[in-house]
Amino acid sequence: MITKRDASIATFLRSVPVFLDLKGSSLEILFEFLEERRWDVGEHICNEGEMGRTLYVIREGEVEVLRRSATGNNQSIVKLGPGECFGEMALVELQPRSATCVVRKKAVTYSLTNPELWNVYKSDNFAYVIILQNICRMLSRRLRKADSRIVEFVETLESSAKQKAKPAAKKKKK
Repeated sequence: MITKRDASIATFLRSVPVFLDLKGSSLEILFEFLEERRWDVGEHICNEGEMGRTLYVIREGEVEVLRRSATGNNQSIVKLGPGECFGEMALVELQPRSATCVVRKKAVTYSLTNPELWNVYKSDNFAYVIILQNICRMLSRRLRKADSRIVEFVETLESSAKQKAKPAAKKKKK
């Protein structure tokens, strides 16, 4: 629970996409359910493969999202900063974490767990619906971005394959 209810926290929460459109008592109720935590550089907030049930919103600092490749190397997916969130998939499906999140610059986060989201539902249906709708929007934006990155990757591979095929075709003609 966020015990210090100052205007700067409320202003910050209103600016976070997952809490967009929450006002008045629907925004105030978040203070009862969000947990503030401070993280040091290098700390793992969550690890790929572990069960998760928490969404994190970054108030300060930077968190890097890493995904293990088929060869076992950690690949950086994105670096997130203030106002951005991660772990939203844990609120909508009970599956292992899809990535590891590591603090790169000392961070402060606000977290919301599945049970706390259920309490939001019991306390304020409007807030619950808005939060879920905003999570859906965020997931949709991320999926569109991933689709674009996949298309660019495939196009690069195909272009590279065509470039390699041209010299081979010229050699056969001789």
